[in-house]
Amino acid sequence: MPVKHDQDELLDLTILAYLKKLGPEYAKPLAIRLGLSLKESRKRLQSLEERGLIKRVERRIVKYYHRRRKSVKHRNHTYYELTREGELFLREAKKKIDINLDIEYPKR
Repeated sequence: MPVKHDQDELLDLTILAYLKKLGPEYAKPLAIRLGLSLKESRKRLQSLEERGLIKRVERRIVKYYHRRRKSVKHRNHTYYELTREGELFLREAKKKIDINLDIEYPKR
């Protein structure tokens, strides 16, 4: 897949970086954290899912462990996580374009 340098593609890369670092998430908190409308957040997630870069989480309780944070998320929403293809796409995109996709952990 070629990397496009338009705003939608940069937003998609930001969403992929978010999911890689912070784990499975659903549309509303993603929209809040990235300053998007809920409609735009859902649209971008649907587009990424259609491209095979993310997938819906099938489990009833989403468990995610990161070396800095451990969280259990109850599945009352449709959560999304990166696919292997999404991880590879993100890695290749970071090599091709100069952009900081470092996502900070939410403040508690």
